[in-house]
Amino acid sequence: MAKRVSAVAHGALQRLPYVRTASEIQEMKFWRAPVRESNRIVDPIKRAKNHTSRLINMQLGKLSSITRQASLDFPALRRMHAFEREVVVLTLGQGTYEKHIQKLRKVYAMLHNTGKQYERECQELRTKQEAVDCGLRCVEELRKIVDVNAGTLREAANMAKVLRGLPHVDLDKPIFAFVGAPNVGKSSLVRALSTASPEVANYPFTTRGITMGHIFEEGISYQIADTPGLIFRPDETRNAIEKLAIAMMEKTQSSIGFVFDPTGSSGTPTADQILLRDELRHRVTAARPEHKWIDIISKIDQPSHDLASLKDRCVQDGPHTFSFRLEFSFFFHTLIQVGSVFFCFSADKRGPGGAGRRNSSSFDRVRVRRRLLGVEVT
Repeated sequence: MAKRVSAVAHGALQRLPYVRTASEIQEMKFWRAPVRESNRIVDPIKRAKNHTSRLINMQLGKLSSITRQASLDFPALRRMHAFEREVVVLTLGQGTYEKHIQKLRKVYAMLHNTGKQYERECQELRTKQEAVDCGLRCVEELRKIVDVNAGTLREAANMAKVLRGLPHVDLDKPIFAFVGAPNVGKSSLVRALSTASPEVANYPFTTRGITMGHIFEEGISYQIADTPGLIFRPDETRNAIEKLAIAMMEKTQSSIGFVFDPTGSSGTPTADQILLRDELRHRVTAARPEHKWIDIISKIDQPSHDLASLKDRCVQDGPHTFSFRLEFSFFFHTLIQVGSVFFCFSADKRGPGGAGRRNSSSFDRVRVRRRLLGVEVT
């Protein structure tokens, strides 16, 4: 028995069609493409009518491939992967994707109906010149329809361009997603552990989207996601950026690292971070019972009254708890503690008087990455 192919596919956003704008359509050569008269038709009037009919249908065929076929090449939302479907809705708004596709189909319907109307009119004409003029008037009218719908075509083209340009999440590859409140150190971890270079700044919501980093271990490519900061609050009050982070947790098979900042410097109290963590853990468990979760405590080198109690709380909930600290001097050092073992690597920061240089331990970096990705270290 043949294996049934799933209706849900991922990678759809990168395969969206190119939609031509009105100005691009007007400049295409098919408008001026000649159509030869049929020598098999002896009667000159019938021959002219046949020529006009074939001219109109040639124009409609080209316009169909530009408008109708492009609209059909947009996959239905229900056939997209759940994560990509959520990304489309969050990026465009509810119903916007379907609305633009429907408008694009209506553009071709207008073109098709107009062309067929002129084709029927041509069959009622009595002279060769009238048949020729009918074809010319039809082409002129089709061009006007394209111009009238310039806004619709431009909106569809922009939508496709925006969606194709969104960060690509390869859902076939392992994903590790850092989540947590704003400014707790997620971006610093991603910068240190992967090839991504997200902005690291001392203000909330540093990452305005999901920034994907990539690392390679023993020929296997892993993805590390730096997600937007989340606030513990009712779901209906969360903005699209927060919902994007939640979609990464709920609708992909990513392993999750929740990052705590017990110092309070992030602007979110430790108690609220714990509430956020518990909420997200509950949601992910409901959506994906077999998920992998790791608690990560950042900035352990800074004074904090909550550090000891937070460590105890994390250990009670599960054995996989990491802690790390950030030290800033001429070099940017990151020290990650895994159990009783410390792994250190560093990357140069530019200082006064000269350019920086990179100095890192690739062995230690590999060991840290493997532990975060759930790969046994040997």
